[in-house]
Amino acid sequence: MSEGTPITREGVEHAYRYLLGRPPENEKAYQYGLSAGTVETLRRWILNSAEFSQKLRRDAPHALRRSILDELQMPPAEAPPSVAEGRPRIVFLHMMKTAGTSIRRRLEELAEGEPVFRREKDGRPGDVPAADLARYRVVMGHFNILDARHVPEPRRIFTVLREPRERLVSFYHFLHRHRAEVVEERGMERARIARACTLEQFLAHPDPGVRGTLQNVMTCTLAGDYRPIGADRYLQPWESPRDAITGPELLRRALGNLFALDFVTFVDRLEEDRPRLMQALGLPDTGPLPRENTRDEVNPVVEPRPEPEITPRAGALLRRLTDLDRVLYGLARQHYG
Repeated sequence: MSEGTPITREGVEHAYRYLLGRPPENEKAYQYGLSAGTVETLRRWILNSAEFSQKLRRDAPHALRRSILDELQMPPAEAPPSVAEGRPRIVFLHMMKTAGTSIRRRLEELAEGEPVFRREKDGRPGDVPAADLARYRVVMGHFNILDARHVPEPRRIFTVLREPRERLVSFYHFLHRHRAEVVEERGMERARIARACTLEQFLAHPDPGVRGTLQNVMTCTLAGDYRPIGADRYLQPWESPRDAITGPELLRRALGNLFALDFVTFVDRLEEDRPRLMQALGLPDTGPLPRENTRDEVNPVVEPRPEPEITPRAGALLRRLTDLDRVLYGLARQHYG
């Protein structure tokens, strides 16, 4: 159909199915579509609808989502002074429970008032037009490699890795220690589950929201936007099940992306590598990193709880849930000395 073609009832159904993935819900929807008059007008109405925006955020590949967002964007934002002078943006790909809170605090200090993009406040970088990201000096948080690469050049991307089984135990213990009133107030479902479980029960929990935070998280994050969907099968949210890839392929993609990062270090040698990290990021080294969010910290959010017991079955679950992460971690340690 051309843009000036009068729309028909069949055309209304085609537009709904193509753009929203469903037929019109009732006769009123058909009449609404017919009132647009032309195909182009109805297309514009649907593209501007809240339902289409939600579907785009949920289903569209990163590349498509960014393309549409960029098409709708305003002129590029003004870069912060340091970037305008030629220094890079800093992108911290933060794996949970890898001493990231300490690093993030230092980056906030070193930004010296220039804008900082925080995942928990500003969303995922991949959901923001690239030109809007241009205003930030630092972009950091729990996101994946596709989000990190969406940040405009010049940039330096880095991450910190941790022994995978140790990281999972720390993750459980962190959730387990959240105070009941905080969990309730903030609607923290994973923490609610962790508080009610032993480590062994948590690692075997069937809840999809829990499973997605346990199985080979570092490899999934570095490979793309992958989630486990079964035994040795991984999928990105916008893909159909037939597009799922195997564990070895996921690992291959993750290693390629990992070795292309500008800097990689490890929790147990973070202080040793700190001067080189700051040099790689084009930042001054202002001394030892602050210790934040440690296992023995007690505050209004977390309370003291016993160290988790690693039973034989918990140990077996830890090994199974980290089979790819342990290979990735071991190769990274060899690669980076």
